[in-house]
Amino acid sequence: MKHTLALKFSAVTVGATIVLVAQAAGQLVASAEDRAPHQVRRFRLPDATLEYLDFGGPKAAPLLLFLPGYGNSAHIYDDIAPAFTESFRVLALTPRGQGSSSTPDSGYTVGTWSSDVRALLDSLGERATILVGHSVAGAIITRFAARWPERTTALVYLDATMDFANRDSVLVANPIPRPPPTDSSPAGWQRWYRDVFYGFWSNALQNDIASYSADSSARNRPHLLPTLLQDATSHPKEYRLTKAPTLAVNAVKTIEANYPWLRASDDSAALQRAQRYLDRVLNPWYLAGVGRLQRERRDAEILSIPGHHFIFITAQQHVVHAVLQFLGRLHH
Repeated sequence: MKHTLALKFSAVTVGATIVLVAQAAGQLVASAEDRAPHQVRRFRLPDATLEYLDFGGPKAAPLLLFLPGYGNSAHIYDDIAPAFTESFRVLALTPRGQGSSSTPDSGYTVGTWSSDVRALLDSLGERATILVGHSVAGAIITRFAARWPERTTALVYLDATMDFANRDSVLVANPIPRPPPTDSSPAGWQRWYRDVFYGFWSNALQNDIASYSADSSARNRPHLLPTLLQDATSHPKEYRLTKAPTLAVNAVKTIEANYPWLRASDDSAALQRAQRYLDRVLNPWYLAGVGRLQRERRDAEILSIPGHHFIFITAQQHVVHAVLQFLGRLHH
């Protein structure tokens, strides 16, 4: 199998690239067995059918709903979600156009995706939920909480408070682009994912990649999904309109996490350029989003952890402990 993908990390291509790579790599790990402790379920909307995962938990317990970031499915939470089932009923939703959810021709906006969350709750007869969102899903949970505060018990942002308005300039400023894959075999793609694209491998990531639909409608995803990022840019987060208790986990990016292919490098010039970009551009961008949340919601709790954008995978135990502590305080 041969793949010819433009993998340049730029503002123009990054959105479509994530989707293309996920679809291509999904074919390479599709035979892997998903052993995560969940039931795969679906519910119908007028224009789409969405997948959600039921990880279980006491039926009478508060509902905790995970939402993935751009280009990921609910399976990205397969490793961490079971840690919450003792005290919560735990679900994770795969948004339209991602994973094995269907790909309608429209609806790739922050408003529609937040309405999809409400539709899921309505279909389950659930009045309110704790919302946990990663990356761009931060915009979704914020919009949901602003529109339906009575249905929002708490908000947890997993590296999900960045503003998208100046995202393009941040990405373009990256001085060291990600090396492209050189081995198009299944094993080669997996190594590239592990060592370059993400810098880690996990059961959740494998299940996430394997879940991607390859049907004819899914081919439109690289053209449809970037609309969500454009909408997130034109409609900044509305923290001031939310009322639910809030925790934000901010990942302070490191060379080891952001440039995994440089971990064993002795190229001091490249390492210096990478560190300067993290110190002067990337981390300040993320911190500006955290600062906005703090200004608009002075009661929000903030936790910073050095590491990867997928902090809930690479620092799973730390994140689980922090979220359980935060949610535990709400019931006392």
